[in-house]
Amino acid sequence: MTRIPNNWLIADIGATTSRCALLSEGNISDVRLFINDDTAGPREMLTTFIDQAASKPTGCALAVAAPIDGDDIQMINRDWQFSRAWLSELGFERIEVINDFHAIAHALPALSDESRIEIGRATQYRQGNIAVLGPGSGLGMAAWISGTAAMSGEGGHITMSGRNASEDSIIAALRDRYGHCSAERVLSGPGLTALHEVMHGTAVATSEEITMNPDEPANAATMQQFFRFLGSVAAELALITGAAGGVYIAGGIVPACLEQIVSSEFRSRFEDKNRYRDFMRAIPTWVITDPYPGLSGLAAYVNQGSGVP
Repeated sequence: MTRIPNNWLIADIGATTSRCALLSEGNISDVRLFINDDTAGPREMLTTFIDQAASKPTGCALAVAAPIDGDDIQMINRDWQFSRAWLSELGFERIEVINDFHAIAHALPALSDESRIEIGRATQYRQGNIAVLGPGSGLGMAAWISGTAAMSGEGGHITMSGRNASEDSIIAALRDRYGHCSAERVLSGPGLTALHEVMHGTAVATSEEITMNPDEPANAATMQQFFRFLGSVAAELALITGAAGGVYIAGGIVPACLEQIVSSEFRSRFEDKNRYRDFMRAIPTWVITDPYPGLSGLAAYVNQGSGVP
């Protein structure tokens, strides 16, 4: 039987930023943030962290913003690729690699009121499946299946659908541009800038130009539409996963726009399911405010012995 290390390097590798930490005896320490544009690649990032860490880790658990299938990992929204083989070259006794939202799903059951803010007000608060989605550089989705384990996939690439003629025209314009208008084409940093350009005919360089200037009328209109679309997709995810325990929002965009989502139509759109309105009203929706949900999830994954024979 493979020995289980008691000292791990855990890393949440995103498309824009990455976070590394030590996990020892179940406790996270030595958290470091890396800006990916300032880093040559994952190898350099991990070796830099190891060289500067307080103790040398013997296990490695990574959460990566990429589909995980086999030994070779190719990130979608960043031109980074690596393999388990070169991780082995770093001398780890055990290596675990999972999707970034798979990791966040493992953190969901333990999130407390200090780590989340409710959007709207649910009619019930129950145990059960919990779902999460997160607009950032892309759109991640996953779920915690109550009493069993986490599940993840590439749900961000589902086809975006509209609820009225105005939304249909927005999606048609994005479809003309991309060929397929996935949810990620709207609900991400690049998606937010594309949404703004389609709605207003004005190009912006970064999503921060929109989110950091919410009082500008065009920006406010874009954000309102963004949250309507987010409410629709969150509701679909809740229905698919049977998320009686709630739906969480992670990622880099929404936690930085708390006032905007609270005053938006996100919750009303989430609940607007005709015959299933009462069903949806019973499902709470939260924004995760924990700055390191991926690391918390990796810690839970390792502490629970996930993937260990």
